[in-house]
Amino acid sequence: MLSNEKIKELQRSELSRLLAWVGSRTRLADELGVTRQAVYDWVKRGRISAVMAIEVDKKTKGEFKKESLRPDVVNWVK
Repeated sequence: MLSNEKIKELQRSELSRLLAWVGSRTRLADELGVTRQAVYDWVKRGRISAVMAIEVDKKTKGEFKKESLRPDVVNWVK
């Protein structure tokens, strides 16, 4: 089982990797149909929302897995 600190570190790291892959916060917001403020909030918190983690997984065809973006989520809604 991962510690809370390790989970937070993994979330921040994967979000940073996603932003680098997409190119910018603005582009990520546009791709996901959310505001730039939403993406700013994710960066500030250090994690993407679970709902958007599912969308990222779909849109990137698994390049960024929801489980990697949000390792704290145990049960994913189908």
